[in-house]
Amino acid sequence: MEDILRRIASATTLPLLWRQMTRYFSRHGFDGVSYYWVRTSTNLPATVPLQHGFSKEEIELYLSFDFQRLDIVPRAALAAGMPIRWTDVWRSSELTSEEREFLGSMRAINFSDGFSMPCYGPNNRNAVVGISKMTPDADTSPSHMSLLHFAAQAAHLRICALFADEVTRDRQLSTREKEILDWVARGKSNGVIAEILAISPGTVDTYMRRIYEKLEVSDRTSAAVKGVGLGLIAA
Repeated sequence: MEDILRRIASATTLPLLWRQMTRYFSRHGFDGVSYYWVRTSTNLPATVPLQHGFSKEEIELYLSFDFQRLDIVPRAALAAGMPIRWTDVWRSSELTSEEREFLGSMRAINFSDGFSMPCYGPNNRNAVVGISKMTPDADTSPSHMSLLHFAAQAAHLRICALFADEVTRDRQLSTREKEILDWVARGKSNGVIAEILAISPGTVDTYMRRIYEKLEVSDRTSAAVKGVGLGLIAA
């Protein structure tokens, strides 16, 4: 535990910290990891999650749904205040028809079980870390899950600190860039964003390149997570 905490504390960028997180959970028998901010007023996910270890099919299917509303696990984790198993949440909840459709579709592609761990930060900047793709020797005992939760919480606080350090730097986005980034955070593709804003897909691509450059990221998910973390778009 001390080793991962040192690695978390010394991480100077989000990509480096993300690599440390995924490697740590993989060593403990969880090869799938996700991380996303949540909306403070509703406990709904605020961004497309950072993803590691999931197949392209799993990611595309998940994002094809209104996951921020239909995936009930993140808000259940925030309410519980402790790691919770996905199957336990779905089994114990009264589901709407849309939620049942979402769950059925994910199960149809054998989307594996996992745990969600709530993480709390300053100024209500909360997040949820999901761990999945369990190996046969993964220890899911309450005491071990508490240790994994502790590491997840430490990583989230480090992310909050990294973003706080960057607030003083010039990260200003134009109104249109913020608008586009907000739609990215909701899981919309460039083509869909172009239709929503009545602009060309090429124009959206141009704005995305500017956003990447200003936020010093190379992919849309990191841009969305960083945009929320820096307060450039609403959580």
